Amino acid sequence: MEQKALSDEMERTLKLLADLQGLRGRLCKRCESELCNHETLFSLSMGFKNAPLCCSCLAAEFDREPVQMRDELWSFVLHRPCHRAGWAWANREEGYDPADLPGCLWPDPRKASERSHEAETAEKAADSCESESWDAGDMACGDLVLELRLRLRRMKPRQILRITATDPGAREDIPAWCRLTGHALLAAEHPQYWIERKED
Repeated sequence: MEQKALSDEMERTLKLLADLQGLRGRLCKRCESELCNHETLFSLSMGFKNAPLCCSCLAAEFDREPVQMRDELWSFVLHRPCHRAGWAWANREEGYDPADLPGCLWPDPRKASERSHEAETAEKAADSCESESWDAGDMACGDLVLELRLRLRRMKPRQILRITATDPGAREDIPAWCRLTGHALLAAEHPQYWIERKED
């Protein structure tokens, strides 16, 4: 059992490192600034694999201050072995010692970019109690939160998504992702999770 857990963690780590390498040198999809490798890791952690964002634009996406978002994501990274490996890779790539906080994010994060808000409709909150379900199977980490983000985005505020996620990392990943994004984790009994979509 322990060997299987180590094997799964190694697989998640290798996938995350491959994703980081594949996104090297990308520009933020909003402000078009060049992403540092640490910001790319933050984007992957939050489910923005296909449209990575800089730390400031990521903070704007979730109505957070950039420093607050950076610190919360740093804490998230510290508690996940695969993400710690990604952070160490990013530090090496950018010439920082493994234990250093990189100058690309500390002490002077980028200024927050303005977030465009679409007009709200009066029907937005109507039928808000409808719920959906999704079987994520053994989808892990970055792919899980990417798909979770996309599914919740299509839902109305206060709708509930029931997820079945059998990957062992979901026990920590889903609650942490909900804390970071502001969506409410209503209940969690692995492999079942109930998330209420936040208000816009």
